Amino acid sequence: MERVRKSGSQDRQPSGTPADALAGLERTTEYLRREIHLTLRVHGMTTAQYNVLQALHCGPPEGLTCSELGSRLSGADPDITRLLDRLAKQGLVRRHRHTQDRRAVLTEITEEGTHLLAFVAPLLDARIQTLFGHMAEGRLQLLIDLLDEAMPTPKRNEERAPQPVPTAKAG
Repeated sequence: MERVRKSGSQDRQPSGTPADALAGLERTTEYLRREIHLTLRVHGMTTAQYNVLQALHCGPPEGLTCSELGSRLSGADPDITRLLDRLAKQGLVRRHRHTQDRRAVLTEITEEGTHLLAFVAPLLDARIQTLFGHMAEGRLQLLIDLLDEAMPTPKRNEERAPQPVPTAKAG
């Protein structure tokens, strides 16, 4: 969806269209994702693996089901079962049957997973601080507010929802 820039267009002011906003957001998102990926890769982790460990660490001590885990992850991995299999083989998570519902499988973070998370989280936080450190606090808050505003809310969706076409009543 990125728009191709014409030569010399770096010097002109952006036109301020929604397409320009989307292109800028996509470029920035790709840059930030790549930087986070490189930070985690040094420690043998993917972003999805880090997010799963973080969700399990913040979750209940007995663990989470696959569906609970999926609902806590943004842009959830479509194949979360394989992701959990890889983490289990690395000894970072453990799975067990739910004591009250034998059909449910719970996943919990292991001590090794907790140690890895405790080591990597401050490094990732420091990298994120560096990525946004050039922005004044007020500008950073403005960015957060604008991103929140750009995200559809149920109320905004209702306002934009197609309205039924009135039909003439036969009298």
